[in-house]
Amino acid sequence: MTKLQCELCASDDDFARASLFLLRHMRDVHPSFSTLDTVALLYQYITEGRIVLVRDGGETVGLGAYYHGTREADFENKAVALIDLALADRAYRGSRVFVEGFGFMVRTIAERHPEVQEIRLAAQSANRYLNRLYAKFAAPCGTREARWGKETLYVSSIANITSMLAKWDRV
Repeated sequence: MTKLQCELCASDDDFARASLFLLRHMRDVHPSFSTLDTVALLYQYITEGRIVLVRDGGETVGLGAYYHGTREADFENKAVALIDLALADRAYRGSRVFVEGFGFMVRTIAERHPEVQEIRLAAQSANRYLNRLYAKFAAPCGTREARWGKETLYVSSIANITSMLAKWDRV
């Protein structure tokens, strides 16, 4: 596997790539996820958040999304960034891919939004894999009801996550 390229969606072509990837992998988000749900989610990320594409060569192999602030607080809580989507093609799932994409997203948040002090992560409570992975970087801080069931929320300071990711970079 070559080094992955991560980039924020900025052009119509980027958003098209992200849309096609998410449509192909919508059942990985949740088994009952529909095309309409996918389009609505993409619209929210495009208008209220940011989408990160992960590519291997010219092929999109993953994406993530974050909000600066939270929807519940009408994005007024600028010291918080909420990452609530991290998705990779099955062939690319593994710690290293997650760390590269997650690291890019955290560095991007730190550079673009220096006022962010806290990173929150949201995972479907029933997704044991994602919950174990998030618990390596952040502490559980509560749950919330989402359209597809309960989600567990995790929180950590951006400084703590950056420090932990730096350790992974040395490996």
